[in-house]
Amino acid sequence: MNPDRSIRTVAVVGGGIVGLSAALAFVRALPRVRVEIVVTPADPAALADRLPSTLPPVGRFHAAIGLNELDLVRDGVATHRLATRFENWSASGRPWYHAFGDYGLSAAGVAFHQLWVRARGDGGVRPFHEFCAAAMLAQDGKFVHPSHEPDSPLSTFLYALRLDPERYRRRLTAEAERLRVTFSDGAIAEPERRQDGGVAALRLADGRRIEADLYIDCSGPSAALASHLGEEFEDWSECLPCDRLLLAVEPGDGLPSPCDLAIAAPSGWRWEAPLPDRRLAGFAYAGSITDEAAARREFGGEAAEAVEIRPGRRPQPWVANVLALGDAAIAVDPLEGTNLHLAQSAILRALELLPGRDCHALELREYNRRTEQETRRVRDFLALHYLRAGRTKGRFWRPMRERKVPDGLAHTLEQFEARGRLPFYEEETFDKHSWLAVLLGMGVIPRGVEPAAGAVDPAQAAAAMERLAGRIAAATQRLPGYRDYLANMARAPSR
Repeated sequence: MNPDRSIRTVAVVGGGIVGLSAALAFVRALPRVRVEIVVTPADPAALADRLPSTLPPVGRFHAAIGLNELDLVRDGVATHRLATRFENWSASGRPWYHAFGDYGLSAAGVAFHQLWVRARGDGGVRPFHEFCAAAMLAQDGKFVHPSHEPDSPLSTFLYALRLDPERYRRRLTAEAERLRVTFSDGAIAEPERRQDGGVAALRLADGRRIEADLYIDCSGPSAALASHLGEEFEDWSECLPCDRLLLAVEPGDGLPSPCDLAIAAPSGWRWEAPLPDRRLAGFAYAGSITDEAAARREFGGEAAEAVEIRPGRRPQPWVANVLALGDAAIAVDPLEGTNLHLAQSAILRALELLPGRDCHALELREYNRRTEQETRRVRDFLALHYLRAGRTKGRFWRPMRERKVPDGLAHTLEQFEARGRLPFYEEETFDKHSWLAVLLGMGVIPRGVEPAAGAVDPAQAAAAMERLAGRIAAATQRLPGYRDYLANMARAPSR
């Protein structure tokens, strides 16, 4: 009989949201494993620990760690996120929405966006986002959970959550304590190494020693543990130019919204994420183009916290028995709210491919391969917003068209600009509807459409589009405002 190879002990470095997420996921999936969190000093550039917006898969992660959406909303930990409204980002200057879920309906096997592009060329059609229920809900400041009626226009959208960072961290901490996760405070000194390159034990600055079968580095971009196993870094600053952030907490207006806001400005872009009692805001810019003083004047936040980031990723996030997660593995700016999602997605992937105590190279290679696929496609999606933005005014935006486009994005643009096709990629975080929303919202229009679109009569297609937009608008207008919906959820009993 083979000896027991299962992991018995896990040490998590970093006590922020990413570290707590990892600890909870491992202790829930492996109830016999002893998990210890080493609470290291917080890194202000660990954006996955600090930013509130998530993507729709957050529901799957919360199910894995035993968190209930109703409880999170009722306790003021979470609100819903349907979309991001982009302003001053297109050539026309008109706002557009990137919302979660389906846009339009196909006809005779022809994708909706193909018919929309044809109608646009024939002389006019409604904005693309008006054919998406989530976008129209966000525009009207409303929310409802998706309908279970398949014929309802409110049955095909998705939603994410916006998490209050401090309240969410407290909730994760309480859950970890309930499941008997151990907490230790300390800073990491030089780790003890094994002959195979892994880590034998953590040494803390005060002399304490911690042994584990698996070490998870959630310490932020400094990668307090993973950096000892290699400093290799894939720099993305050419296609993700924002390496400076200003972060601020602003008074709320008392009107909760399921929509984030991204506003392009001459020197970068501003974002707003409303929470129940306040609003988190920020300004992203490039330090090589704009100095901090000028950015503060444009942002209007003299008291805002300044943070530097280095966009890019660690090519081998899992080496031997050390797994890097969150900003220790990948750093991107807050655009589209991918920071925490990438960390929690990686946690679930690590559990899916979990090796034994020997951390066999087979599982590690597959984890690193799939993580590379996911993170590079997120990079491509974010780079699209900069390198193909319709906006050209402002010293930040003017040079963007001259920058090199990553290969994956170049392939996507080549296919889309020719006939409106989107190529398939493994481990896509953003589905085809998200890509279409951003491409068409910014004004990237295909030169032609699929030949199959000719089988659909233009007049009939136009009439069907109007009926669909009307049904979506009528359905959203009947709903109460988001504040009333939250109040109803707050009165609902806990499950």
